[in-house]
Amino acid sequence: MIAYHHYLSDSAANHPRTSRVTWFVIVYVLINAFVIFSPLAHAAVVIYPASSFLICLFLIKRSKAAYAAFACSLWFITPFIRRLAEWRGGGTLTAVMIAPYVAICVAGLALVPRLSQVLTRRTMPLLFALAAVCYGIFVGILHLKFTGLPQAVIAWVLPPIFALFLFGERTGYEAIYKAFERTMVAGLFVIGAYGIYQFFLLPEWDAQWMIQSDLQSIGLPEPFQVRVFSTLNSPQVFGAFCAAGLLIALRSNLKIRYFAIPVGFISLILSLSRTAWMGLSAGIIYVFCMISNRQRVRIVMAAGCCFAVSLVALQVPEVKSIVTMRFNSLTDPQHDSSYEARVHDYNTVVQTMIDNPFGHGLSADASSGDQSDPAEAVVQQDSSITAALFSLGILGTVIFALGLLLLGFGIFSKQESSSALTGARAMLLSLAIEAPFNNVISGPIAFLLWCCVGLCIAECDILSVPIHNQSPIERQPSTSPSAAVAS
Repeated sequence: MIAYHHYLSDSAANHPRTSRVTWFVIVYVLINAFVIFSPLAHAAVVIYPASSFLICLFLIKRSKAAYAAFACSLWFITPFIRRLAEWRGGGTLTAVMIAPYVAICVAGLALVPRLSQVLTRRTMPLLFALAAVCYGIFVGILHLKFTGLPQAVIAWVLPPIFALFLFGERTGYEAIYKAFERTMVAGLFVIGAYGIYQFFLLPEWDAQWMIQSDLQSIGLPEPFQVRVFSTLNSPQVFGAFCAAGLLIALRSNLKIRYFAIPVGFISLILSLSRTAWMGLSAGIIYVFCMISNRQRVRIVMAAGCCFAVSLVALQVPEVKSIVTMRFNSLTDPQHDSSYEARVHDYNTVVQTMIDNPFGHGLSADASSGDQSDPAEAVVQQDSSITAALFSLGILGTVIFALGLLLLGFGIFSKQESSSALTGARAMLLSLAIEAPFNNVISGPIAFLLWCCVGLCIAECDILSVPIHNQSPIERQPSTSPSAAVAS
């Protein structure tokens, strides 16, 4: 799995069971590879999610940081696994996509005996968001829209559950952040390199998936004509993960960042995701304002390297034409189809809220909805605001937004903080900028949002407790390799 071996190699001295854990992960990889590249490819719909659940159960008992790294890796590779399985076995294997969610279910099970430690004043705003989601579930049931309800509940509820898990493990948040950092930086290199390969030499399995999905906004299933989505399932999701990885890499000391940043930046440009471009720009500005002059020099050098690599890439005529056209659309939105579609969506949502201010329920968020219904059609567009209003109604959206605003205020108003988690705060700001144009409150991108929230409120809670009031475990000096992360 992505970056998982890095974590194991660094923590071998402190975890005597590392060798056994490594073998379990290797067996997991080999079993799924055998299933996908054999005549049993259709069995991946059961074996891949089930094996992911079992390996997560095994990991969480031995190392919370290793579990967090593995769960994060699943978001990077699961869409790619699905495309390979469909290419080998034929048909549509959508159920493969539940693997990252079943991994979060393991965190939910670990939370049950520790609810009293998790439900505190610090997590109260997060509970507001969950209460709003419960309201959306109730409205969905009242509307008798059960078809998409399970998928919508999973996409909305489980990411905040993972944030609660991270808060519950707040005494070890440094080790968990270090594992998250390794996964994001190594993942950035993997998805960036594959994204470049995808643009110039579109693999057969990706082309087949593009044809089957019939997504108009993803480009044509031909080399030089595709909007890069790499191992993820859309350019928007890829752009969000790529921007997040770049922000983490800029604050990282891992050597792989020297390769990850250039390839990730090039792939982000080739995704043509303007929303991710804006989010990344806001995150970089925040990081630049929060660091020392010496660290700013390092970021300027990284930016210069990316700029030089970009100039080389723009020498390819096909790259230059599509990137120039996309950049020009930023200054001419009247002739941009995406801009027109979003304006139409917001006009529709205003009219729909007048007719039905209570919302359509959480099932309206499912992709299997009836596209003849204007509400169902609009929520397919990329916007957290339209998705929230249609699914949660005005009341639910206000409660959900209030929870997020209170969490954000608590995170960004904290004066004392570790320099390492500056990247996580930058990710939150980046996702906030993307929210009006991208769905960051449910699904894969919501995992990034709530993961950062969980890590940041865990840090805030630990730093707010005086040393003499901490428990013996909290006062115990860190023996993990991530202890230097706060330095």
